[in-house]
Amino acid sequence: MRGVRIPQDLNGEDQFVLGLSVPRLAALLLGLLAAYTILHLTLPAPLQLAAAGMAALTGAALAWVRPEGRSLIHWALAAVEFKFGQHLATDPELTERTNPMKGAETDRKLIIDRGPRLSVVTYQTQSTPTHEPPSTTPVQFADDVIELPEPAGNDPPPPDTDIDVETAEPAPVYLGGPQVITFFSAKGGTGRTTLATEVAALLAMKGRYRESPTSRPQPLRVVLIDFDLASANVSARVGIAQPTMLDYLCDLTVPHPDPRDYIVRHQGTGLDVLLGPSKCLSGDRAELFGVPQAAHILSTLKAGYQFLVLDMSANLGNLETYLLETATRIYCVVTPTAGSVQSLYRGVEALRRLGLGPKLQYVANKMRDGFNLSEPIGDLNGSLVARIPYDPAFDTAENRHEPIALRSAGASAEALCHLAASVYPALQLPAPSRSRLRSFAWLSRSRRAG
Repeated sequence: MRGVRIPQDLNGEDQFVLGLSVPRLAALLLGLLAAYTILHLTLPAPLQLAAAGMAALTGAALAWVRPEGRSLIHWALAAVEFKFGQHLATDPELTERTNPMKGAETDRKLIIDRGPRLSVVTYQTQSTPTHEPPSTTPVQFADDVIELPEPAGNDPPPPDTDIDVETAEPAPVYLGGPQVITFFSAKGGTGRTTLATEVAALLAMKGRYRESPTSRPQPLRVVLIDFDLASANVSARVGIAQPTMLDYLCDLTVPHPDPRDYIVRHQGTGLDVLLGPSKCLSGDRAELFGVPQAAHILSTLKAGYQFLVLDMSANLGNLETYLLETATRIYCVVTPTAGSVQSLYRGVEALRRLGLGPKLQYVANKMRDGFNLSEPIGDLNGSLVARIPYDPAFDTAENRHEPIALRSAGASAEALCHLAASVYPALQLPAPSRSRLRSFAWLSRSRRAG
């Protein structure tokens, strides 16, 4: 596979005529055609002119009016989808309340699993015994969430069984295989390394899971890998200097070195880190590390970790292309500068040409008051997962060689937690209080992550 050359004349939307995309141009033409048709109908003149003007204005609005960087057609479809989803979500509940026996007999339709989703089901006290024992088979409902069944018997289990006692963090059953998360930007200085380090640290610190509904909560197994061969800076963020990936490459004591032997643990967060090379491996040294070495590292570490967070350079060479194709999610990082937005357009276009469009998500970093990136993100037909504000505490944490998650609090910490929750949705599950009245437990009968 060869590197990707990025053209210089790209924009976020395929403009056809008058700066309009094909759908918006079609809406304009339909409005004008409707106005022309109305003018040729046998109607009273005032009504005819008013109806024709309304049709023309509607077509123009659909073509040029773009609230929050999105067309009116997009908002109309989103509203219809939202209302339709609300109807589907509330209809089974109405059926169950009006006819409990029928609701119990006609359960929701099973569907095929399309990805790892989590669900934590709180236990409900039973005032009257049931005639049929509950099923012990996990049921997957029509909203793509696998719900864990309640155990048989009338005695309710101890409260807060889905919460880690030590950290008070939700600990659902983890479903699915390892996930590879990477942060990408076609321009340097956007904060890829910072976000990768902070997200990995938060997952290791706060992420909890269970292997089964009855097992004890365990910390997520997270590893941060620095694949930036030209400028590896993860070591400066976590305050660890050795061993590095260069030691792994140059180890001649064994015929096939194991990359797991070169992983170090950050004591403050419990995060495992594979540091990037201490020397620049670009240029004439690029042959020391390529796709085969990266494939061996990833295949080895996938067997022992649930989340692999990758830091990589801003290039799109053979190695970077392979890492992006391997990734489960790609977070495109943009800052509120004209150069960064232009690089975002070019980088996203290059990634979509590689077929990576469905993996892309967008993060705004170093945001200040008064800056709005809704228009360029709307041009890319995406939405911001998180908006990280500008905070000097990031520089202070880097100078202390520790993640900001260890000490800082406020808007920056909340934004980082929101970003980490987009990777592992269980971080957004509410932690119920221990003083919660059991008589009101039915209000939160099923809390879902995803």
